[in-house]
Amino acid sequence: MNMLRTLLKSCKTFDQALQIHAHVVVTGRHHDPFLMTTLISFFAVASSAGLRHSHRLFSQVPNPDLFLFNAMIRAFSLSPTPHRALSLYKSMLSASPPISPDTFTFPFLLKSCAASSRPQLGLQLQTHLIKTGCASDVFVVNALLHFHFVFRDPLSAGKVFDESPVRDCVSYNTMINGFARAGLTGCSLRVFGEMRGLGVEFDEYTLVALLSACSSLEDHETGRVVHGLLYRKLGYFGGNGLLLNALVDMYAKCGCLEVADRVVSENAKSGVAAWTSLVSAYALRGEVEVARRLFDQMGERDVVSWTAMISGYCHAGRFQEALELFEQLEGLEMKVDEFAVVAALSSCARLGALELGRRIHHKYDGESWGCGHHGGFTCAVLDMYAKCGSIDTALDLFCKTSDDMKTTFLYNSIVSGLAHHGRGEHAMALFEEMRVLGLVPDEVTFVALLCACGHSGLVDDGKRLFESMLSVYGVSPQMEHYGCMVDLLGRAGRLNEAYCLIRNMPFKANAVIWIALLSACKVHGDVELARLASEELLEIEHDHGARCVMLSNMLTVMDKHGEAASVRKEIHDVGIQKPPGWSYVEINGALHKFLAGDKSQPDAKATDLMLRDIYMGLKSIGHVISASKMVFDVD
Repeated sequence: MNMLRTLLKSCKTFDQALQIHAHVVVTGRHHDPFLMTTLISFFAVASSAGLRHSHRLFSQVPNPDLFLFNAMIRAFSLSPTPHRALSLYKSMLSASPPISPDTFTFPFLLKSCAASSRPQLGLQLQTHLIKTGCASDVFVVNALLHFHFVFRDPLSAGKVFDESPVRDCVSYNTMINGFARAGLTGCSLRVFGEMRGLGVEFDEYTLVALLSACSSLEDHETGRVVHGLLYRKLGYFGGNGLLLNALVDMYAKCGCLEVADRVVSENAKSGVAAWTSLVSAYALRGEVEVARRLFDQMGERDVVSWTAMISGYCHAGRFQEALELFEQLEGLEMKVDEFAVVAALSSCARLGALELGRRIHHKYDGESWGCGHHGGFTCAVLDMYAKCGSIDTALDLFCKTSDDMKTTFLYNSIVSGLAHHGRGEHAMALFEEMRVLGLVPDEVTFVALLCACGHSGLVDDGKRLFESMLSVYGVSPQMEHYGCMVDLLGRAGRLNEAYCLIRNMPFKANAVIWIALLSACKVHGDVELARLASEELLEIEHDHGARCVMLSNMLTVMDKHGEAASVRKEIHDVGIQKPPGWSYVEINGALHKFLAGDKSQPDAKATDLMLRDIYMGLKSIGHVISASKMVFDVD
């Protein structure tokens, strides 16, 4: 027995633990609670295979104690399936007699609620932990603070923090980070001031949190103050790569790329992360050529570096280059991460590259992050199929996802896809299903739903949704939601109602909203309102090409060719030009791009011949091209 216990203590690998387990079974000692508890605890944190094995062993224990439950809950909270930790919590409470959680249980339960998007259950846990007296434990308090910030509830986090009798440096760091991510920079600095006033010693992670706060808010002035504090506190970076990376990231995200560049060049220990921050910042600023030059100069590149460059190309609209770089990454002996795959899938969605997107989906579907805590991969897959025209495939994948793995993000993806395919009633049905599951809709959900109503002519449903956003769901309508409503009313021909909505908005309408109204005026032939919308648009953007072209075309359709000619003259005088847009087509898994009038394609002549054959075929069966919508006075 002592030998087995010694072996268990020295056990390092999953295979070694399996051998010990086999010996325990063969020698008939599998009923020893100490040995089985030690084995289950080891397997639980060994690997994903070990967790499955651990759960099988756990299910065979007749009356598991609190220690065993805690071991399993901890393991599942750290796994890709955190919802199972919550199932174990329910099993604890329903056991006979019930097993009450302790201060070790609650932090991992709260972590699981955050990871599996279950805010309501987390609030129930908060009530439970207060009743059991665990609210005075600093680890529970810190987990509760993190939980509230994950669900963007800084007020509740602040209440917990203010009422807590125990706080440590981690508590303050969590508050500083959480307030910063919520856009409450003043609160972050107030908490840091309180921390120093009470004599709580801050650490390097506090400085990282402050720099992260400045990064999120693009507040380089405060960042410079923190930079000075860093030097006074540490003298230098002291070999802390995390702090150096946070400083570079802060300057980079604040747009101070020259300073960030100098910090990197002056520190010989600048690692891959610091260089990656620079690459990412230049790419996001639209300077992808500079980003690529830095990327090519990096002596060492990890998967994050590659992902930053791929995402940068994707952000800049250079989707084909993003895919080319992604394929290079796949050729390396490097594990591709979720963010790179999501960027590649997004690029496929924008290019309509269905076959390539399907290959990426099937290749990475078995990865542990295939159903990650926010389901980024699954959302990207659904979005790719929907945007590439395969909405039924997207729906099939969504339906095969179990309810406990569905999140608000996943519903947003499928509802948005249904919206663009004009299947508004189906989108509304999924919204009801979402509510039944207890998932909380966010701003993106309502944009997708209002868009779905607009594309399907569900005017009354759209109006009800819009009116319920703040009163029922606590979501304040933003510019995007008003734009959806203008589009919804405009498509339905209720132009005056759309115009009144714009006038009653709590903020000044942007160009997108006026273009939506102008487009609706063109469809329904309301010239006067179109002029008004055009004038409003002109005040916002003096050289807006869309306004001029749309108004010119509309006047022509209304047989007002003289006025249309005046608008076209304005286009010419101002020098407005519409940049050519590339179109893409996927043939046999290869992408081809082209634009109107482009003769550089090898098959351009064959394409012209085919178009001529189609035209002759249409003409032979009596088809006549309508001249009623010509934008020039051909007569």
